[in-house]
Amino acid sequence: MRSLKFETLVAIFLFVALQFASCQHISDNFSTTQSGLKYKISSEGKGEYPKLGDKLWLHYVGKFTNDSVFASTLNEEPLDITLGLGQVIKGWEEGLKKIKPGGEITLIVPPDLAYGDKRYKNIPANSTLIFEIALVQVNKGYNVKPFNIEGLKAQTGNKKLQYYVVQEGSGLLAQLGDNAYVHFTGYLPDGTIFDSSYKNGDPVRITVGIKQIFEGWDIGLAYMKKGSKYRFIIPPKIAYGKAGFGNSIPPNTTITLDVEMLDLVPPPIVEKWDISEKQIIETTSGLKYVIFEEGQGDLIEPENVVFVNYSGYFTNGELFDSSVKRFEPIQIPVGAGAVIDGWEEALQLMRKGSKFQLIIPSHLAYGEEGAPPQIAPNTDLIFDIEVLEVLK
Repeated sequence: MRSLKFETLVAIFLFVALQFASCQHISDNFSTTQSGLKYKISSEGKGEYPKLGDKLWLHYVGKFTNDSVFASTLNEEPLDITLGLGQVIKGWEEGLKKIKPGGEITLIVPPDLAYGDKRYKNIPANSTLIFEIALVQVNKGYNVKPFNIEGLKAQTGNKKLQYYVVQEGSGLLAQLGDNAYVHFTGYLPDGTIFDSSYKNGDPVRITVGIKQIFEGWDIGLAYMKKGSKYRFIIPPKIAYGKAGFGNSIPPNTTITLDVEMLDLVPPPIVEKWDISEKQIIETTSGLKYVIFEEGQGDLIEPENVVFVNYSGYFTNGELFDSSVKRFEPIQIPVGAGAVIDGWEEALQLMRKGSKFQLIIPSHLAYGEEGAPPQIAPNTDLIFDIEVLEVLK
């Protein structure tokens, strides 16, 4: 956060506390929005109204309708949120757009714009809540402009996914295993943004066809080419389904994705290393390994951090995962339980520059539970591993 002077914070605390203490919750003095949110503006503030993607700092007091307080930041640092990412309840997302920096507002939030029919911490289910909010500071955030689909016809794809072609693109369609570099913004049915690559300014890389996020992404990307822009309407069954996702996406929610395909890079060809003329070494645990390159320097130890490239295979030679195909080495804190036991043991036999093939029995891999949907229970695995860097 951009630092606030101590004197400013004290003044804010005292001012907000006085304002909140004197506030009367008389619904007759409140305006009501189409959604059912009631609000009363004590001070509109100065500057620009917050927009989606802006970073906000605010103080608030949360009360039940009997005037008892269930939450407050008046003796704490201001709360910081990014507007439009589903970090706060819908009533807040709507209400905060009505005041400028320095403004104050009181919201009466019905259950369907708060926590609904579920208990949340010390808030009972189906609670109407009152919030007295002072907006301290706004930093302008990323710029999100929904795709314009006026005049475009919705098309239906696999598994009832719908899409609009906003821009065609050129070249080949995305194929299984391709690395798609995309900018995207995800919307809930009411237009709330639940995630956007623009918040960090960088596109994201998604490997096509491996269910890296959810099935709807894979289905949609398969219609796209480099340079294309599509809007996807994704039904719950191929999105986040009955479970939803945290506080951001409710269960059984149809979501909208605006996706721009910036680049589409085919994966390199990966082949399992040939051990036909190599010695296989076995440890007392049952781990087997083959040394292709010894590497240099000290052996890797617990608490070292290593960067590795790997390709994982089933015993029939089928590739199931590869950082090489994703152009994305992984980082592992050794000895912290971040990887399977077979990896933990093998890494401590390796050095910077080592290349080993590991033959890992199931009890040192994913055991009786497996790692659905890719890895079945009681599955032995093979990994080709190269240690790129070791940090002490």
